Amino acid sequence: MDDSFSDIIQTRTVWAARVIGISVIVLVGLQIGLFLLLFAVFGGQAAAEWLAELVLAVLFTLLLGAAALYAVGQARLSMVQDAGVAVSQELRELKSANDRAQSLQRMASTLSATLSFERVVEQSLDVCSLALEEMGIPRESLVGAVFLYEDGFLRPIARRRFPGNDSRQVIAGKQGVVGAALNQAEPVVTNNPQDDPELRAYEAFRECLTAVCVPLRAGFQLFGAMIIGTDTAVHFERDHIDLFKAVGDQAVIALQNAQLYQRLEAEKQRLIEADEEARKELARDLHDGPTQSIAAIAMRMGFARTMIDQDPARAKEELLKVEALAKRTSAEIRGMLFTLRPLVLEAQGLGPAVDALLRRYSESDGIEMHLIGAEIGALLSKRAQTVAFAIIEEALNNARKYSKATLIEVRLWQTDGLFAAAVRDNGVGFDTYDINRDYSTRGSLGMVNMRERAERIDGSLRVESTPDSGTTVTLVVPLDKHGAGMETDEEEAEDEPQLINAGR
Repeated sequence: MDDSFSDIIQTRTVWAARVIGISVIVLVGLQIGLFLLLFAVFGGQAAAEWLAELVLAVLFTLLLGAAALYAVGQARLSMVQDAGVAVSQELRELKSANDRAQSLQRMASTLSATLSFERVVEQSLDVCSLALEEMGIPRESLVGAVFLYEDGFLRPIARRRFPGNDSRQVIAGKQGVVGAALNQAEPVVTNNPQDDPELRAYEAFRECLTAVCVPLRAGFQLFGAMIIGTDTAVHFERDHIDLFKAVGDQAVIALQNAQLYQRLEAEKQRLIEADEEARKELARDLHDGPTQSIAAIAMRMGFARTMIDQDPARAKEELLKVEALAKRTSAEIRGMLFTLRPLVLEAQGLGPAVDALLRRYSESDGIEMHLIGAEIGALLSKRAQTVAFAIIEEALNNARKYSKATLIEVRLWQTDGLFAAAVRDNGVGFDTYDINRDYSTRGSLGMVNMRERAERIDGSLRVESTPDSGTTVTLVVPLDKHGAGMETDEEEAEDEPQLINAGR
């Protein structure tokens, strides 16, 4: 116990003893004074009759004072002992709280220093073992595991004191303490884990007398559960449950960050592959188009040069053919440059850019193409116009390559605060079941690119088609987020650093 606290008790008890001593002295003095008063008033004979009572009263007062002083002394000893116990208990609780805070801090540091979910989960189990140590149970008594959903079942990812066979077991998470915790989204304790309909599948938990299941969730999304057990019967207090919940929340953050990192890596790889595919396609187009044409121009120019002296008329005819071929080659190159960087989109906006694209495709393919509502494109922000143009271009390319259409129509319109664009053809159409079921597994990246581009501007993409009835691809974008008036907000948002909370 702290010395200052002992000094305070000592000071208070000394003061109380002094008050009692002074009170006894005053009371004895009053008794003697009263006797002397009787002696003066009634004489010595009458006073002598009261002498025995005076002696008894004085002795009783002294005895009462001594008893009071003894009681104060005992109270002091009791207060010192009780205060010592209370202070020791408080110190233990403070130490436990400090240990928890340090463990959570280490866990948070691990969370910010690594993207490995396994490391964070192992740290989580270490923090949970603190609750057992506070109850006087060694860490070695902890049996625990973190279960994550995989193909609809819960599989143990991180384990503590799990035999080899247990590591391969999976549970449904529908019954017992696990089912209750997942349904209630709150930790649930069981004192019979060996009889639990799901936990008894694990040999490790069959040896436990107490177990607690903590759901791992973010909002309404469940990731799995963390189960902590011990081979000693214990009673988990509210603060222990709160500790388990805090650990579970940190584990969920780690899982979300790990999943985000994996998705970013997958997206990075997909973009690299898409870029490589675009480069290969551009190389093929250059090889099969302008390169061959330029080679043909060079051959025809050489032939025309040899014919100038021998047959000027034929040389002139050959030069006309060269001129026509050069014009076609120039148009092809301009088309490729337009695809790579549509300057008209930057200068005049979405409507004129789509119109220019339709005219170029119509001239090259001989397909009738129309644009309706070109002025509506100005409702979108510059960034949204760029994304919408890429989606429309991809939809047009699909229609040109696969639809066998004779008419393609692009329509832009506004409805209920939404920008909408539709690419419609009168071609052969197709069955959209496979696309709507799982477009990510299709061989072509076109549909994947269009949907992901739409998501970047908070838009949605719908594909409607039936065999022999044509195809319609519709893009919808909210104007309250990506309207023309949102230019400044988007630019500022792009300039701000993107942070990941180290906290679905």
